[in-house]
Amino acid sequence: MTSTDPLLQPTLQQTGRGPAPWRLSSQGYVAFFGGSLAGTAVAVANALRLGLPRRTVLGVAAIGAAGLAATAALALVVGGAELGLLRLVPVAAYLGQARLQRDRNRAFVLRGGRHASLLGVGIAAVLGLGLLEVVAIDAMVEAVR
Repeated sequence: MTSTDPLLQPTLQQTGRGPAPWRLSSQGYVAFFGGSLAGTAVAVANALRLGLPRRTVLGVAAIGAAGLAATAALALVVGGAELGLLRLVPVAAYLGQARLQRDRNRAFVLRGGRHASLLGVGIAAVLGLGLLEVVAIDAMVEAVR
């Protein structure tokens, strides 16, 4: 009988020797306040910290790219003025990204791992990449008008 539960799989070769991953729930705040670009940057970095396979990391990035495209499309439809409505798409993307990271994160926690703080990196992502996303989407909406 073979188990597919990642908690029961051998992980010595998969364990990253780099920095500890961030809490998945903290990534949701970055996505909400910073948008798809900031949320995806943090999610991809965290997927690498968790030592996820390259295919899964690319999946996390693809979900973020789809979220960014959906945010831009929604901004065109609503005219870019409904910022609250535009926050729904990055949060939805975050949920998909967190789902891809969940099993490895669960194994990390159950083995006694301690998460690193996302505070500094999260604030930098929200201010830097979040502002870049807002400016780019606003410029795109203005160019279409």
